[in-house]
Amino acid sequence: MIQNATVWHDHTPGYTEQLGARLGSKVKVRLKSKHQPEHVQLLLPISGEINEFKARAIPALDGEGFWYEADLPLQQSRTPYAWHLTFINDSFYFTQAGVSRVRRGYRDFFQYLAEHNVPEWVFKSCFYQIFVDRFRNGNTETDVRDNEYLYPAPETVEVHNRVDPERASRFVPKPVMKAEWGTPPDRKGDVHAHYGGDLEGITEAIPYLNELGVNALWLTPIFESPSNHKYDTKDYRTVDPHFGGRRAFDEMLARAHMSGIKVILDGVFNHTGDLHAMFQKALYNPGIPERTLFTWHGSDTPTYEAFFGVPTLPKVDYSSELAFQEFIDGPNSVVRYWLKAGIDGWRLDVAQMIGRKGTDEGNLEIHRRLKKAAREENPQAFIFGERFFDAEHALDGRGEDAVMNYHGFGLPVMEWLAQASGSFVPVQARAEEVVDLMWDAYQALPPQVALSQVNLIDSHDVARALYRLGNDKSKLRVALSMLYTYVGVPCMFYGTEVGLTQHEKGTMPFCRVTMPWEEEAWDLDLLSFTKKLIALRKSHKALQQGSLRFLLGSNDTIAYERSYTHENGKVDRVVVAVSNQLNPRIVSLDLPRGTYRNAITGDLVDPERVQLTGSLVLVAE
Repeated sequence: MIQNATVWHDHTPGYTEQLGARLGSKVKVRLKSKHQPEHVQLLLPISGEINEFKARAIPALDGEGFWYEADLPLQQSRTPYAWHLTFINDSFYFTQAGVSRVRRGYRDFFQYLAEHNVPEWVFKSCFYQIFVDRFRNGNTETDVRDNEYLYPAPETVEVHNRVDPERASRFVPKPVMKAEWGTPPDRKGDVHAHYGGDLEGITEAIPYLNELGVNALWLTPIFESPSNHKYDTKDYRTVDPHFGGRRAFDEMLARAHMSGIKVILDGVFNHTGDLHAMFQKALYNPGIPERTLFTWHGSDTPTYEAFFGVPTLPKVDYSSELAFQEFIDGPNSVVRYWLKAGIDGWRLDVAQMIGRKGTDEGNLEIHRRLKKAAREENPQAFIFGERFFDAEHALDGRGEDAVMNYHGFGLPVMEWLAQASGSFVPVQARAEEVVDLMWDAYQALPPQVALSQVNLIDSHDVARALYRLGNDKSKLRVALSMLYTYVGVPCMFYGTEVGLTQHEKGTMPFCRVTMPWEEEAWDLDLLSFTKKLIALRKSHKALQQGSLRFLLGSNDTIAYERSYTHENGKVDRVVVAVSNQLNPRIVSLDLPRGTYRNAITGDLVDPERVQLTGSLVLVAE
């Protein structure tokens, strides 16, 4: 949706008095118009009917145009509203979808979400995802040894998600192995090869992370587990000894906090590992309470629900209150236990799949109870879920604060730049389609929810961004420019900043390469570029909590503006132009008059005639 700025309203203080105000209160909202209308009304549905509230003219906060103000009554948790402008011979509606002569549906209205506030630190954060086993080895004495223990190769033994424990137990287990740092992951060592990364290594790397500028970490699971990825948890209250145990965790968390870095842990609450004590008790004892934690079928040869049919990953059944007590919101639940230990929040693995009886039934109720428990332990706890698909239904402010924004950012951006899907299927994605999808995903959410979505271009589950882009670092710079300037919270996969790629086509385990620590293996120019983008985001309110306006979306070029209007009318403005074609081109940007400077080089730029090669980020002075 390409928008002009003839009429403007957004969620920033100059236009919206306050976000997250209490139910029953009123919030002042303002509108700016370049042309003077006869009348301005605020429209909002109350009790099923659209009500009209007259807006009053006020002095222009920025000295330009015509400004109007109205009182928005908050009678429901989520309030849709729109503006109606009447001129002598015409009238217009103004919604998130822009200006139109016919009234748009409620989904296109502006949205006010009462009594929901995201922890303030989140907006100021640049996340860094670490796959612990592959990041840094700080203590070789805790490394897994060759043949230290046996671990079964996951296989599906029944249709759908049902697993027969009798047959699963007859799989021939494979010995784990110690892999040499720097050797590429392969199918043979998928879950059996351990490289030795640990929590002491993360502690050692804190000076590097501080210099890079990231200030929040998301760690893949750290709890006791036999695999290298740790998503098959054996004990949720024990830090894996091969990662250094509890002592290493406590030291890492303390050092991170001392250096201004928040730490988010990975919560795997959809399934446990098959070695989990409660599952082992339940396996052949139908009469015990632990049996209710899992979903069983049959009696003579019982089958159980498992994550994608993998025998080592029995799925938790949340029709059992014991499951809530153990994992979610009991007095000593896993969620509460680690928040009491000092972590700053949870990333929820396969958030969309958690539910009752092997399905996603009751999914939103589970997340709401989890969020409530987390906030009780730490009012500043941040909760975000892994949802690969459209998560609009889950983002009502009562459950997860945010999701991993594959749908509204990662997938469309990377498909456009790579001209291929995440599974390497050719896709001739056009700028117009990408802009329409990104705007639709953004405008459907209340502002503080949209601002907290976790944006990413790669992760431990998908192919590395550089590899997907044909190892073209110029295109990677385009992706990084968007990552650190788009609406939401940026999250970078470890090593992307130094040009880390993978060695084989595919996703897991090939993307989980080890971090090189010899500087001669780093692309120092790319690292410097990334540092500047991180510093830019941390220094501009427009990039942390600003509004979004798309300026271009055609001819292989996308441009957008982020702006934050303060209460006094002063505007912080950052403009981004990108192309998936790297040949130079001239573009013209529809921007307010002023001085604009290249955020990376510091050079002055004329926005009416911009030479674009790949990416360009401008800051208004």
